[in-house]
Amino acid sequence: MTSSTASHSSSPSATLAAPEAGLSFIDFLEARLASSPPPTKGQRTRERLKIAAAKVLEQKGYHALRVTDVTEAAGVAEGSFYVYFRDKTDATMAVLTSLLEDFFSVNLTSDADAGPFDTIRRTNRRWLAICRSNSGLLRCILQVGDEDPTFAKMTQNTNQSWYERIAASVLRRYPQGALSEGAVMLVAYLLGSMMDDLARKLIIYPDEGLLSLLAELGADDMAAADAASALWMRVLYPGVVIDKELPPAARAIANWPSGVTAAGDKG
Repeated sequence: MTSSTASHSSSPSATLAAPEAGLSFIDFLEARLASSPPPTKGQRTRERLKIAAAKVLEQKGYHALRVTDVTEAAGVAEGSFYVYFRDKTDATMAVLTSLLEDFFSVNLTSDADAGPFDTIRRTNRRWLAICRSNSGLLRCILQVGDEDPTFAKMTQNTNQSWYERIAASVLRRYPQGALSEGAVMLVAYLLGSMMDDLARKLIIYPDEGLLSLLAELGADDMAAADAASALWMRVLYPGVVIDKELPPAARAIANWPSGVTAAGDKG
């Protein structure tokens, strides 16, 4: 992920999806604390402060976060914050590291026995849904990555692990394919970066041109994910027919340049 300085105001004409239930990182942290609380009071207090920091980061962003906002949200004295965190950057790092290492690893897994298109579409849809449910925190990842090279490297490593899984999946399906392992990995980087940029322009720092285009096409987040997935299929599995119901824009990409429209498609 890379930074963006664009405004994050959204176009009123855009068709935006509501956050999906069960994909909020804050809800994840609260449920984990309730179901498996740490054994000591101090550890529980630290977790409450981390949840409070996540809420403030989601609402206000990294640059506007104040320690007093966190302690008020957690219901503890301001001095207690410094028992567990050095400063607001330390607390932010704890939140975002958990987001990358704990939350993403659980919520971006794919069904092992699904076909290639179902796997790609499910993952791309889920990625945009996660971004929609945690847009403020995703924005903070970009903000902190601009300032902290170590955290930026951690984010890159998370992305690279995902690209490696994409490449491994393709190589398993087509071990004798025309591309070398390195070339397949490069394709995975290119396609994965496309989804990162789509999330950034659609959700994190909305691009007015993209939102207007999607509104014109009557497309929401899921339709955008399906269109991207159809493009992925054309690149990764060019000989595989997508025999699925798709939104019009996604079907056009799936059939391009033939222009054939399947009878079961919407629109």
